[in-house]
Amino acid sequence: DIDTSRCVRRRAMPITASDGSAKFAKARPDLDDLIKRRFFYRQAFEIYGGVAGFYTYGPPGSAVKQNLIDLWRKHFVIEENLMEVDDTNIMPHDVLFTSGHVERFNDFIVKDSSDPNKFYRADKLLEEVMDARMAEKGVSEELKVEYQKVKAQADAYSREELMAVFSKYAIKAPESGAELTEPQEFNLMFPTPIGPTGMLHGYLRPETAQGIFLNFKFCLEQNANQMPFGIAQVGKAFRNEIAPRSGLIRQREFTQAEIEFF
Repeated sequence: DIDTSRCVRRRAMPITASDGSAKFAKARPDLDDLIKRRFFYRQAFEIYGGVAGFYTYGPPGSAVKQNLIDLWRKHFVIEENLMEVDDTNIMPHDVLFTSGHVERFNDFIVKDSSDPNKFYRADKLLEEVMDARMAEKGVSEELKVEYQKVKAQADAYSREELMAVFSKYAIKAPESGAELTEPQEFNLMFPTPIGPTGMLHGYLRPETAQGIFLNFKFCLEQNANQMPFGIAQVGKAFRNEIAPRSGLIRQREFTQAEIEFF
């Protein structure tokens, strides 16, 4: 017989987010090379030098993407009996002003004081710095907890709070080590004139949800004025990201699938 009261089970330590990020970062070059060689996707306009944040899906990538959309539509729209709309990519100023996007759809930007052409999205830079400091050898658990809290709060800081945090942790420009400028708001929408006079101001939509809200009344009528019900939309969204990176994670043009319940 075995006295189980004295047995100690050794358990493998769980993989933390930092460990997972480190392993992915190590394998990333090989993955990127494979994706590029087999043309799952490549940087758009590559023969003209490319522009960050825009990608072209090749034959296998297009097939994977379409299969995902089909599965999403089958699961949510068909099986959950949702209503689907397909609204426009360009919206007039009044629509997005009323929704608050014109005034509040912003991120904070900081620039390298030694080179104004180098700029960074403040919250993402802060997250990257905290990740790097958590990965440093010899860092105490107390500091790791502190860095993790700062990282988790990065996208919620006000301008003044960001300035204080950047000062506290002496965060500099990553490439030059120079001082950073004060954070400034940057609107992420792409403006575009509508019509030949250019007097009607519009934007490429930053998300698909607004088209759902705009057509709520008409979908309610189609549903015999009965609630609750859901509306789905799959389509392009556009965001003028400050510093797009991480492949498809942060793009300036991307496909979004969204549902709103009423």
